[in-house]
Formats: sequence, C-alpha cells, structure tokens
Amino acid sequence: MGLPSNADGARATARANHLPPPGEESTLSPETLDDLHMVRVKRTNLLVVGDPAATDAVLDELRLSARESIVSWRPGQPLDLPPPGRSTTLLLHDVDQLTVAAQAAVLRWLDQSAGRIWVVSTSIEPLWPQVETGVFSDVLYYRLNIVCVRVPSDES
Repeated sequence: MGLPSNADGARATARANHLPPPGEESTLSPETLDDLHMVRVKRTNLLVVGDPAATDAVLDELRLSARESIVSWRPGQPLDLPPPGRSTTLLLHDVDQLTVAAQAAVLRWLDQSAGRIWVVSTSIEPLWPQVETGVFSDVLYYRLNIVCVRVPSDES
C-alpha cells in the first residue's frame, strides 16, 4: 500500500520553483560544484544519487559545513528525529529504504519544525520510479529533491 498522494500540489510547487522534471538530475561536474556551494550556503535540501562510496564522500564534504546539530540515519537504524523547532542537519543515507511509516514521520517532522532544517539524502538509484509506483511519497520526494545530483562511480 502506498502513501497518500498530494501529487498535483507537489508538482505545482516544483514547477513554481523551476525544478527539473521528475526523475532527472544533474551529474556532478565542475559546473555542479557551484551548485554544491550554493547548497552549502543556502542550506538547500539535496538528494545525491550514486553508489554508496561516492555519495558518502559527498556527505562527508557537506557535513563539514553543517552549522547545526547533525542527525544521521542509515537503513537498519531507528529513525530518531530531534524535537521540532531545533536547528538540525538531517542526513538520510539510502533514503529509498525508509519505510512508509518512517517517510510519514519525516514529513510530519519537517512540517512541525520551526528551526533551521537542512536535509541531505542519498539513494543508489533515482527515486522517481518508486514515486510512480507509490512506494515512495511524492510529497517527501519533492521536499528532499530541491537539488539532485548524480555522483559518478570511480569506475565511470
């Protein structure tokens, strides 16, 4: 069973914010390094797609610029979100592995948080196919996918 959908509103928000079409991302390159600098400065939510070693390297780099407390989640760990209102950097490793209940909890937390929130998440594969099948919340997808970067593996 999928999550409740607010696809029309999320898509309208994406269009209003000039986001790329669903399922598209840019590849990390010298040009997108400027995007990463913007992400750091403006605290724009970021979805990093690629193999775990490459995405972890990007997270390690971004972690250095976190100005607030850091909460990190990996599959197999309980999702322990801080109280709403506290400035937080939330690192979601392999976000595609979040259960439906955990996705709903993250959305509630984001909606209730009045503090400065920065979410950086990773996925091995693009999330859009999971959104299309109802496995991943479209609303959470649009909240996490403000800037999406595909990180090439060392082999490519």
